[in-house]
Parts: sequence; C-alpha cells; structure tokens
Amino acid sequence: MAVPYPPDRRDSYSQDKDHRVAVASRVIQSALDERPNWETLSRRIAYDLRLSLELPNERKVVQDAFLTAELDLEWTNVVVYEEEYFRRPGLPNDPLAVSPERLRDVAAAVLALGWPNPGRKPSRTIHECFIELGGRYRHCDVYWAMHKHLKGNRLRVVRANWMLQDDVEAILADPTLTAIERGEIEAELERELVDAYVEWLARPVKREHRFANGRQADLYDRQRGLIVEAKANHRDDVTVAHGMGQAMYYRAIDPEGLNAHIAVLLRGEPGEDAARLLRTYDVGLIFRQGDGFVEQLA
Repeated sequence: MAVPYPPDRRDSYSQDKDHRVAVASRVIQSALDERPNWETLSRRIAYDLRLSLELPNERKVVQDAFLTAELDLEWTNVVVYEEEYFRRPGLPNDPLAVSPERLRDVAAAVLALGWPNPGRKPSRTIHECFIELGGRYRHCDVYWAMHKHLKGNRLRVVRANWMLQDDVEAILADPTLTAIERGEIEAELERELVDAYVEWLARPVKREHRFANGRQADLYDRQRGLIVEAKANHRDDVTVAHGMGQAMYYRAIDPEGLNAHIAVLLRGEPGEDAARLLRTYDVGLIFRQGDGFVEQLA
C-alpha cells in the first residue's frame, strides 16, 4: 500500500510496523556519513529486524519498512536521496520541498518524460523517474505525485513497473523480465481482470473453482454452468489459445462433463484468428470493453 502523503496520513501504523519503521529509520540515520546505497541499507535493516532478504515475504516487509522510513526522513529534511545513495542535507544542490498543491506539477514533469519510455523498455519505476528528472524534485515528492495524481488515471502500476494505462502488454514483452517476474505480473493482471468482471456481473460466482484433482479455474458461474479462464494478454494469440486449452481441460474433468460451458476472459477483444479459433471449438469469449464486458458465449 502506498505511503500516504503527510497531510493525509494516519497518526500511526500498527505497533509492529511502527517498530519496523523505527528500526529502519535508525539504521538509515546511523549510516548517513557513509553515503550508503539502497542495497547496503536493505541488508542492515534486514539484519536488525532479523529477517532474510532471500525470502520474498520477508524481503517485502523489509522494503516496506525501509520505504516508509525513507519517505518520512526525506519529508522532514533529515536525509537527501541523491540518485544511488543517501546523504545528509545542506548542499547547494539540495532539491526543494514541494508543497501539496504543487504535486500536480511534479506529476506533469513525470508525464513529460515520455510514455512509453522512448527507445527503452515501455515502463519505468518511480526510482527511474526520479533519476530521469535530474534532481529537480525529491524522491519522496516524485513518489507521492505519481501515487496521488497518476496512478489509476494516466498511468498504472504492476508491481514496481509504471506504464500507460493501455500499454500493459508491452511490459509482458519486456526481455529483461525473468520467467518468474513475468508470471507474477500475469497473475496480478488476471486477478484484476477477474475482480472487474465479477463486479460487472453483480451477482455471486465462485472464485478459483477447484476440481477433484487439485486444478482450479479462475471462475465458475454456477447459474449458467460456465467455467471461465482469464488471460492477461489478449493480443497474443498463443496466450488466448492457452486459455482455451485450459478451459477445455477443466470441462473434461468437471463433474458436469461435456454439459459444462466454457469461456476465455480477456482484457480486450482478440484478433480475428484467435476469435475464430474459439468459435471453432465452441469456447465462449468474454472481453473488456470500456467500463463493461462483452460476452460472446457458445
């Protein structure tokens, strides 16, 4: 969850988080004379919290505490985050603090960097935006401007990757992603798609429908006897075909057998080749269109 901008913030976090943030803050301040980088501080914070950066869940806890502490320390002018390292304030080139009403100016500067990222990968992290802005703004102000004025509006974020709202497929094609990272992004996009479809249906359906052999479909609409499999990339015919194959498999192992109906749920309308493939094998198509969905069920 995004750290709230100071005028909006709660009085305190949970007791556990308050403790972790206090530890992170102490570690950061004690190391400032060394001008430490992010990884150095991450290791020290993890050590003091007795957590492992090698375990994804524990690494997430460490990074959450670190980020919260770093934003608070920047806001109160205790630290300056200068590209790759942290230092004490007091130099002539220290970036000026941004008032709440000027955060839209920072958001405009972020958009002016060019989206998709010209000549590079189609997404950016907040840190990459901060670097490309060349020290004009504090890291904390770039962070808050993007979360308050760009997230869910002009840009969307998947994990740490920010991109244009309609350019999600581009990040999936990013060659720098590992197979694990790509799988995590696809899973997050598919969950988001299923959430939106269920909300649009406005009636109960079963999420993550599990079969006797342990496999599970994304949705089961008992009212219509419909098994639904969601896929993140509607522009990739192979991905659509994969979703079709999964749905056909689920129909084969469903207690209703061939009486069950199946469909693939996509973020947008697929190409004609993929749509024809679904029609050929009597697989329904559901895709997002504007604020709603189009259902073309077999």
